[in-house]
Amino acid sequence: MGSRAGSGSQHEARLRSASARAHERRASATVDDMLRRARASHERGALLEAELGYRGVLGIDPDHADAWHLLGVLHFQHGRLDDADAAIARSIAHTPSALALANHASVLVALGRRDEALARLDHALALNPAHLRALLLRAGVLADLGQHAEAVAAYDRLLEHAPTLIEALWRQAASLHVLQRHADALAACDRALAVDRRSFDAHRQRARILRDLRRFDEALEHYARALAVVPNSAEILLMQGLTLADLGRLDQALASLNEAIAGQPDFIDALYNSAVMLERIGRYDDALARCDRVLALDAAHAGALANRGNALFGLARYADALASYDASLRAAPHFIEVLCNRARTLTRLRREAEALESCDRAIALDANYAMAWYTRGRILQCLHRYPDALASYDRVLALDPADQLAHYQRGNVLRSMMRHDEALAAYDRVVALDPQNIAANFTKAFVYLQMGDFERGWPAYEWRWREDQVGAHKRAFAQPLWLGEDSIDGRTILLHAEQGLGDTLHFCRYAKFVKARGARVIVEVQGALKSVLADVDGIDEVVGYGEPLPPFDAHCPLLSLPLVFRTNLASIPSDVPYLRARPERVAKWQATLGERTRARVGIAWSGNPNHLDDHNRSILLDHLLPLLTDDVEWVSIQKVVRDEDRPALDASRIRHFGDELGSFADTAALMECLDCIVSVDTSVAHLAGALGRPLWIMLPFLPDWRWLLGRDDSPWYPTARLFRQSRAGQWSDVFERVAAALRSVAHAAPAALPT
Repeated sequence: MGSRAGSGSQHEARLRSASARAHERRASATVDDMLRRARASHERGALLEAELGYRGVLGIDPDHADAWHLLGVLHFQHGRLDDADAAIARSIAHTPSALALANHASVLVALGRRDEALARLDHALALNPAHLRALLLRAGVLADLGQHAEAVAAYDRLLEHAPTLIEALWRQAASLHVLQRHADALAACDRALAVDRRSFDAHRQRARILRDLRRFDEALEHYARALAVVPNSAEILLMQGLTLADLGRLDQALASLNEAIAGQPDFIDALYNSAVMLERIGRYDDALARCDRVLALDAAHAGALANRGNALFGLARYADALASYDASLRAAPHFIEVLCNRARTLTRLRREAEALESCDRAIALDANYAMAWYTRGRILQCLHRYPDALASYDRVLALDPADQLAHYQRGNVLRSMMRHDEALAAYDRVVALDPQNIAANFTKAFVYLQMGDFERGWPAYEWRWREDQVGAHKRAFAQPLWLGEDSIDGRTILLHAEQGLGDTLHFCRYAKFVKARGARVIVEVQGALKSVLADVDGIDEVVGYGEPLPPFDAHCPLLSLPLVFRTNLASIPSDVPYLRARPERVAKWQATLGERTRARVGIAWSGNPNHLDDHNRSILLDHLLPLLTDDVEWVSIQKVVRDEDRPALDASRIRHFGDELGSFADTAALMECLDCIVSVDTSVAHLAGALGRPLWIMLPFLPDWRWLLGRDDSPWYPTARLFRQSRAGQWSDVFERVAAALRSVAHAAPAALPT
């Protein structure tokens, strides 16, 4: 009985065990099938269905490692990084695998936890040293951490197992590039391209390396090949545009960037760099609009704010430019280039002390930033602090002995210090570095002419046509240029003005010498001068700018005539007057002025505000008022008054006629009614000199070349007397000497004064 009973209990136990095993087999079969279906859904992109499947498996088996792993991968694909981290970590805690560890590393990288990612990858490779994904990820993480030497070694380890893995080859090339192992980097790209000649990534990486090596044309070839694979790649179009810009092909660069924007309208890098191109081309309004598109996407984009400042500077909107630079610096306080551009802008606003402070901030950030020292030198130049400016340029040259701009500006400073031979040596250094340097060759002409070395000066002055500002006015006539070599007897020649009003008044005197060669002489001039030049000896016809030109056989710019006639100091044509006022106009102005009871002196204190040297030549009227004593009747001979001078003019006793001076013919007639003209170096001074009127010219320390050096007379204008600054920027001593000279005029009896 007992035996039967025991036998029955054992059987029941066996039955229960068998039943449990059968249940487990059925459950396992159910879980495996559920996982298989969920994985299939995942693979075909039905992610919600897949997630429900994985969760169903975990509902049955909460520790199912594969389900946790795959659910983590799905979370990662959805961008749910924290959920992905937790899920894959739970999978690994139950059953670590090389694949799960590698995928967890990817999640950790996305979370910015690269050190933890490296630990996971090391674990994966301990389980499977040949796991390609883990090897590739590990090398990439090392590169992300800036450990490029270690990354290169890691890629080598991977390539031992997979020598034709293109991703490993081009990524290794990227790390080699950072390490400046350029030959090895190019070789790695070549290995990738040997596997697949159409590898987009390999062409892109090779182009980047070649661009950094300044092999721009080769870089463009590989960008073109990358675009052949992915025709509308915004990234490649951007890089192609930047490379075209490196070559100076700015219009093509802009076209490439615009193509990138057309495909990806919110691509900030392309928008920003296209704004840079527009500013460099000089399309400032378009550059502003493009910057505004960038700032609409990123209001604190320091580069766009900076480039907006550059465009505003180009439009001469200096206060607005300064505000934009300041906004850029709030976004990026260490933006050293902006500090320099800010300094340049403050200089234009005549806030030189603040400009120097901005340069000093830049230098404090990087004492080896040459542009900061260069900008500082330019500001010090404007302040007439010439020894300090030289020291700044010397710092630039210590950093780069071949810096042409620093050598050139150093020459300008030496010229401003009247050290002309040293200035020429500095310009010669520039020309030795670049024989075609326009600025240095052209400026040498000014030095020669100022020194009275006309034999070298006039030929060098022909370099002006290559300079941007003067060259922009070069005329492209079908008729030949005449420089004196060919006979013009019986032919018609066009002499054309090319620069300022004063230059035209100065050099129209040469017309009679052209006429003496047997030519009919037509002169094309600024409209304001047309009437006053009508009676100049040797001129047969005067044409204003923009008027139809009569037929002519040859042409010559006015300022090339001294070269044609080989003018030297001894042969300057100095006969005056060569301009004359119309008697009826003189009578009109005599009536306007009325009876004379005191000496009448004309005064001109400012010239063209756009002249490059205006800040040295013009004088604020307020500074000049102490000179204007009541024992002289002062008459303004300038038509335009600047806003900053208007209060002083209104408070003075200067007679100002403004728009009543309709043309230079009116000004000439008014001058004939004056006893003397006191003027800064401007067009009315040339008019007075050409009329042969008594003329006193107030000149800066470094005057224009035509006033030569160290003399108080002018061989060009025999009736002129020159009052030069004895120190740069200091007008007080000039005013004292002019005042002393005026006393002799003021005390002359009115009856004895010329009429």
